[in-house]
Amino acid sequence: MAEEIVMNSPGKKLKAVVSVENGKLFYKLHTGTQTLLAPSPLGMKVNGATLGEQVASIVLSASGGLNVQNKGTRFVVAVTEHNSNYNIEFHIYDNGLAFRYLAPAIVNAHITEETTGFVPAGNPAVWFFERNNKWKLQSYAGLWMQTTLQQLDKVSVQGPVQGKPLLFVYPSGQYLLLSEAALYNYSGMRLLAHKGKLQVNFTEGDKGFDVNGPLVSPWRVLLFAEDLNSLVNNHLIEQLNPAPDTTLFADQSYIVPGKAVWSWITKDASYMQPASEMKMIDAAALLHFNYSLLDEGWETAWPQKWQQLKALVLYAAGKNVKLWVWKHSNELRDSIVREAFLDSLAMAGVAGVKTDFMNSEAMPLIAFEEALLRAAARRKLMVNFHGCQAPTGESRTYPNELTREGIRGMELNIMNEPIPAWHNAALPFTRFICGHGDYTPGFFSNKGSTTDTHQLALLYLFNSPFQCMAENPLTLLNNPAYAPVLPLLRSLPVTWDETIVLPGSSIGRLAAFARRKGDDWYVAAINGTDSAVAFNLNPGFLKAGTKYQAVVVSDNVKGLKKSSLNSVFTVNNITIQPSRVQSFVLPPAGGLVIAVKRN
Repeated sequence: MAEEIVMNSPGKKLKAVVSVENGKLFYKLHTGTQTLLAPSPLGMKVNGATLGEQVASIVLSASGGLNVQNKGTRFVVAVTEHNSNYNIEFHIYDNGLAFRYLAPAIVNAHITEETTGFVPAGNPAVWFFERNNKWKLQSYAGLWMQTTLQQLDKVSVQGPVQGKPLLFVYPSGQYLLLSEAALYNYSGMRLLAHKGKLQVNFTEGDKGFDVNGPLVSPWRVLLFAEDLNSLVNNHLIEQLNPAPDTTLFADQSYIVPGKAVWSWITKDASYMQPASEMKMIDAAALLHFNYSLLDEGWETAWPQKWQQLKALVLYAAGKNVKLWVWKHSNELRDSIVREAFLDSLAMAGVAGVKTDFMNSEAMPLIAFEEALLRAAARRKLMVNFHGCQAPTGESRTYPNELTREGIRGMELNIMNEPIPAWHNAALPFTRFICGHGDYTPGFFSNKGSTTDTHQLALLYLFNSPFQCMAENPLTLLNNPAYAPVLPLLRSLPVTWDETIVLPGSSIGRLAAFARRKGDDWYVAAINGTDSAVAFNLNPGFLKAGTKYQAVVVSDNVKGLKKSSLNSVFTVNNITIQPSRVQSFVLPPAGGLVIAVKRN
């Protein structure tokens, strides 16, 4: 019996060690001489038996290289204990560790607990999301804030259970983000904090849940980064998911990322009237947006809903716009009802469906999400999930998932809970590491304490292949204050070829990215503080020896001093050289957007 099994990443940046102590199974994680995770337990309670506490032997049964974008090494540890044999599969990379339980002999298991734990060494700072009501772990719509590991079990009046991800910041300046990947046929992982330790926790509590077929857990993932740029560009969560089914997704031509207008958040007395929605479609066309979203109420507003929907779809098609529609998830739980509804959407020519209020990551809701994605794919429909947990990379397996909520976004601004600037400045380094988020940015007319340019910058900072803008497009088209930024909105990308986190970025204080789409670069920065912040742009990411023209959008400081409600943009055209640093000042809660093109 091996007392311990050592696993090194390809570049030996990380080292994981699996060991047995007094029959109990542990693992730990190191980088160089620094311990990231102290010995942490492995195991679970399955069919009334506790695995991981009476181990007779551990053996390295397989190892080998991984052919993924971030090169890694695969290790399989075979565990033997009191009439139980199972494997733990580890993938270790220079930028992360992932592991999962594989027990092919345990079929249709009932799981009541995972004793899997995480014990970060020392007392690192922890970024977590907070919402002081029951919605915290139902919708994941909390504000991102910081505490210490030792305080994590006491900081919330909602109790010691936290949602994923958690981001640990070590005194050395290194980062470790804890989440999960490939959440299928299992309950979603929450994290129970207790005296500096974390344990996997499930919505079902002591009742547990049933796994269909052989036992395969989701990946428990620890992303490692030495700087914010490496953290933002760590895509292991997505890569740990299976590739799409080649039959189900043989044709992906219907999956088209794009921008959407949305009448719900700025609705008035004419909300969901056909003539009003036609105006939204007209505005989408004028802004070069791809979609218009018909949200809650469309089914009850129209006596002949399917005929009216088809008429709007035809009208939109004439404007080169497509429609998405909203549906409460409760009305899709029955598979027969779901199939009939999706058939009707497909026959009407709708592009996608937004479903809402799952309000749980219990096993039945995870199964619901996957079933909806598969059913939608059979009809060439895209999907947007709301009232749900954060992503676990499932959009790799189901590329028709264009976005999901699981984030505190701009709709809170109409609920008297305006989003603070510091929350926005934390999101790119916390929740968005897990994947896309339907935050619905760009709420200029109801921006809370932030500025217009801050709102504009969010459209560039926040990833969502279905980028639904909060602001009423008629306001943008009819108010001369927005005319200077309409060209940017018309050309706004929603997916990116390259992202660079710029120096000066600090979680919750300043988020500054340079992002490339084709040959064009965009710089976006937001100030998360209530003081002015200097930002020096070193454009070394541009091609040396070349001059570039740039459109710089900043906040009109004079307008801000009059009233935050009357703030307008300042737009300047400048020349940028890769070797020359450009200096800017962002006002409190302000922003900056720079569109860069080669001369």
